[in-house]
Amino acid sequence: MKSRIAIIVLSLILVIPALSGIVKTQINYDIFAYLPEKLPSVQGQNIMNKVFGFGGTGILMVKNQTDVEVENLKRKLEQVDGVETVNWITDIADLAVPREFLPEELVDQFYSGNSTIMQIQFEEEAASEKTHYAVQEIKNILGPNTYFAGTPPMLSELRQLLESEKFVYAVSAIGFILLLLGLTLPSLFIPFLILFSIGVSIIYNLGLAYYLNGSMSYVTAAIAGALQLGVTMDFSIFLVHRYEEERKTKEKNEAMIAAIKHTAMAILTSSATAVAGFLAMVTMSLGLGEDLGMTMARGILLSVLMILTLLPSFILVFDKWIREYQHRVMIPNFHLLAKFVTNRHKLVFVVFLLLFIPAFLGFKNVHIVYDLEQLMPKTLPSIQNLDEIKKEFTSTDSAFLVMDSKISDQERLKIKQQIGEIDGIKKVIGYDTFADPAIPSEFVPENLKNMFIKDQYNYMLVQMEYGSYDERTTRAIQQINKLTEPYEGHMYLTGQAVLQNDLTTTVRDDMKKVDVISVVAVFLIIALAFRSVALPVVLVGGIELAILFNQGLDFYLGRSMPFIGTFAIGAIQLGSTINYAILLVTRYKEELMNYPKEEAMYRAITASGEAILSSALALFAAVIGIWLFSDITLLRDLTFMIARGAIISLAVILFLLPAVLLTLESFISKTTFGWPKAKSMKEDETLSELSLN
Repeated sequence: MKSRIAIIVLSLILVIPALSGIVKTQINYDIFAYLPEKLPSVQGQNIMNKVFGFGGTGILMVKNQTDVEVENLKRKLEQVDGVETVNWITDIADLAVPREFLPEELVDQFYSGNSTIMQIQFEEEAASEKTHYAVQEIKNILGPNTYFAGTPPMLSELRQLLESEKFVYAVSAIGFILLLLGLTLPSLFIPFLILFSIGVSIIYNLGLAYYLNGSMSYVTAAIAGALQLGVTMDFSIFLVHRYEEERKTKEKNEAMIAAIKHTAMAILTSSATAVAGFLAMVTMSLGLGEDLGMTMARGILLSVLMILTLLPSFILVFDKWIREYQHRVMIPNFHLLAKFVTNRHKLVFVVFLLLFIPAFLGFKNVHIVYDLEQLMPKTLPSIQNLDEIKKEFTSTDSAFLVMDSKISDQERLKIKQQIGEIDGIKKVIGYDTFADPAIPSEFVPENLKNMFIKDQYNYMLVQMEYGSYDERTTRAIQQINKLTEPYEGHMYLTGQAVLQNDLTTTVRDDMKKVDVISVVAVFLIIALAFRSVALPVVLVGGIELAILFNQGLDFYLGRSMPFIGTFAIGAIQLGSTINYAILLVTRYKEELMNYPKEEAMYRAITASGEAILSSALALFAAVIGIWLFSDITLLRDLTFMIARGAIISLAVILFLLPAVLLTLESFISKTTFGWPKAKSMKEDETLSELSLN
């Protein structure tokens, strides 16, 4: 209160380095970059990148052009800064040699009808800055009848799309939140102060990413700001409501002191559950979880700091304008809902238990999409080009088997033969495919040797018969991994299909880990806060029902769930919406000191319903704009699930949870230290009292 001007000035000064950090933060668009380094596929990919210059691989199909024209195009592409090599048939055979004299498997590798295909190897990873600009230059070179696809162009296009949409995400979040707060808060001026205060904390959070890590994933960059706004909005609402209540009987300074004193503990307790949910993602093997989880946990702490310092300072400075622009709050009351739930709580409790059945069945049977290409916009040119390429070259999916010099020629040839016999493998191509092992090395063209052998390493190209996400491809990869087990540390299977398979396995393992850790952490926080055994079970059980319904609802709607929803939704929804349940229980406990349990619950619902509704709608409003305006399927699906989860949690807490608390009142009373003993009242007297209210 005394330092409000200093707080405002210091907060605004710190925005400058934070904005600088935001500008300098590198955005990583490659999900595979977050796979754990211990995986053989990642280790093999690192060798391919460093030794063979396979930082990123693009595919270029050229239609209806002569070999001479294609060769000229190849030479132009090789001059692009950021391109390591362009692999085409002329690296192995002279164009002067007629095609009919070349090995059939070599011709099939590069030609199909009037189309030919080449691979463009980039110097750096597919998501790097240098590769991005190389992709742009390549697109400027390419003319008609060319189809450029692969991870580098896809990530480059994704980057351009996200950069063009991020402003829309921010504007939509601000617009929807202002509309919501304008309807639910008593002053038209307060919403702007709340948004500015939390906005400063968001800028701090995103700027700190540069000073702490230097980069963040595109998923985090896209949703972190909106999610931080939605999750922490209710903390500011707690403070504002209490300040308005205190302001009726006190002058502004005393009112603010009282408001902070009475809400600080509630805000800190509520924020602890949200932080715990997000920190659970930090334990994931997939680095994307740590990136999003740590960013959000840090963001919540920064928001709490600003809500308890900057927001009160703004309110005190602008109190005159707040009083001037007062209006009637437009929130429905909850009397009818409270009356229905309290009068029929045993029936509603049975419904609560029965709902776990369809929720669990939907969760277990929902189709989860791990295919990153399916989660990309279909409008991306690279995605459309890939569809055209697959019409001519049915198998564009491949893997690389990387070996060091410890593997003998005999062992290499044996492995090659065994892999070629596996169902789902189209062919295995390596140095031995084009050069007989009996021919002395000095008689083999240097470009052929350099293509497959470098610095004590060599590799073979394993072409898949089916797509990367086909179950038969997964089985083939598993069989190859078994063959390479005896050569662990000397032989690595890698490539897009293998990395995708490892992503699927990693996410499935992480999902179980995150669920357990987040539930245990939130359980312990509630147990300590309420000194209870029963309440953590009841509250976490209620939110888990909401989470199961949210994740399983897509099964009943005939939709698919993105893989990120398997771990992110549980942690986000549990950590952010458990606060609504805590608010209801806190008020119920308070009312139990003076009223029988039914009337106490009736009063708790009517008193806390407005705050719970506002909080849930704030989270909904903050992220729904991304779903409405984004063309990126992964972001649309994730934010839609977050928004939907807020509404489902709202329904569970206001409709089902009160019935559970009333039905289990005796059990809660016996297992909770300091729980008020409910007063007794005849049922007809209770109903009469409720009707009067």
